[in-house]
Formats: sequence, structure tokens, C-alpha cells
Amino acid sequence: MSINHKHHFLWSGIILTFFTIYIIFRTTNVQSSEKPLTAEEKYPTVFVHGYKGTYNSFRTMLARFEDEHGWGQKTLEIYVSENGSVDYKGFLSTTPASPPLVQVVFEDNRASLEKQAIWLENAMKLLHHQFDISTVNIIGHSMGGLATAKYFENTKDHSFVPKTHKFISIATPFQGVTKESYDQINTGAAVIDLKPDSRALKELYRNRHFIPSHIQVLSIAGSGDDVVNVQSAVASQSLFEKNHFQSRIVYDPSISHSGLHETIKVDRLVGDYLWGK
Repeated sequence: MSINHKHHFLWSGIILTFFTIYIIFRTTNVQSSEKPLTAEEKYPTVFVHGYKGTYNSFRTMLARFEDEHGWGQKTLEIYVSENGSVDYKGFLSTTPASPPLVQVVFEDNRASLEKQAIWLENAMKLLHHQFDISTVNIIGHSMGGLATAKYFENTKDHSFVPKTHKFISIATPFQGVTKESYDQINTGAAVIDLKPDSRALKELYRNRHFIPSHIQVLSIAGSGDDVVNVQSAVASQSLFEKNHFQSRIVYDPSISHSGLHETIKVDRLVGDYLWGK
């Protein structure tokens, strides 16, 4: 064999060896980057829509969390009928591969605050009994945030619902809807409850001592929200006076009330607060 051929084989062997080492190194790195979920990442995060909300309200935000950010996977949808009965589609694993995301949809999306809180409680009972879930996070947009706060008051010390670790309200009218024409263009029991100084809002404030103090709270407001002004959205601080509380304001006049669940600016606030993403 000529010297040239020997050199050729030698270099081929060296290159092959380095290539093999590189592949092993890469494979090992990929495997090590897929760390098991922390206890907090295993908590399902429950999304609750607002007044006149539907399945579509959080659909695109959930899609972004899954596909764009890689922050979790929606595996369960819970539907609560007008009579309070609960149906569901999907499942929740006890050993999820990524943070589980759950969507709650109310059939009657114009109902009173009292009813919505009971319906949310029914959805939470399902999580506890059917899927053995002990702890959740909750995200509520607009009236969904009020229904969640009322649910907290209704279920203090109850062992048949999961504990709530973190609660995020997005554009929630804790001092009522501030858009003047709102009650003229909308209908349903909810509209009465959403008025500033309504009986429902006064009762929510009066019973604030029932809210468990371990729940961590983040309230998000938008400067461009034409339905719920910043003051109303962050007034939750007086409701959650015993809780670890933070508020964030998205300063962008182009982002409307519904637009707050359609913007990456809010996505980032949520991702950072729940998972440090």
C-alpha cells in the first residue's frame, strides 16, 4: 500500500473517531437537557374565560404556549353546563412530560358571578376526584378572574378541591367594568355583577378574609384596555391583602381588553411567573 493510501486511511479513521465522539456527546447532551419536571411544573394550569367567553377565548394563547414557547401541553378540556354538570375531553397524567394545561368552558357565559364560582368549583372537584390532582395554578381573564376569587372564598379549607399554588388575573374588573356603555350593549346576570359598586363585588370584598393566604397572586392590567381600566384591574391588591401579591401593567395603547390574551407581552409575564420561563 502506498504512503498516500496509508495517510488517507489514517485521516479517515481520525475523522470517523471524532465524528463518533461528537454524535455521542450530542446525544448525551440532548438527553440531559430533557430534565424531569419539577414538582411545580407538574401542577396543571387551569384557564378560565371571561364574560361572553368561549373555547376560542384562550385557544390561541394555549396554542402559543404549546407550539411557540414549548411551555406545556393542553391535555384536558372541561365543559360545565348551565345546570352545573361537568363533562370533559382528554386526560391528565400523574407523570406528565411537560406542564399540563387545562381549559374550562362555561356553557352559559353570561351567568352571575355566584353561578360561575360554583361551576368552577365543580370543574375543580372533577380534577381532584377523577384525576387525583392536589395542586393547580389558575389563570382567569376578565370575569374569569372574579369567578376564581369567589371560588377561593367559597372553598376555604375544603379538601375536595385541589389547592391553588398561583393565581393570575388578566384584565379582571375588581372594581367593576369601567366602560360606560357596557351595560347598554350587553345582557345577562353578569352585567349587573360587573357594574362598579355592585352587590356581588361588595360581597366579594367583604368575604376576602376567606381567601387562603398561601395563594400567590399576579394581576395583569393593560394601559390600552378600553373595558377595564388599570385601577380596576390592580384593585385585587386590597382583596388579596394577606397574599404574596404582584401586579404588572402592559403599557401599549394598541392592546385591547381581549387583546391581552393575544399578546406575547402577557405570555412572557405568565411564563416567568409560573415557571421562570
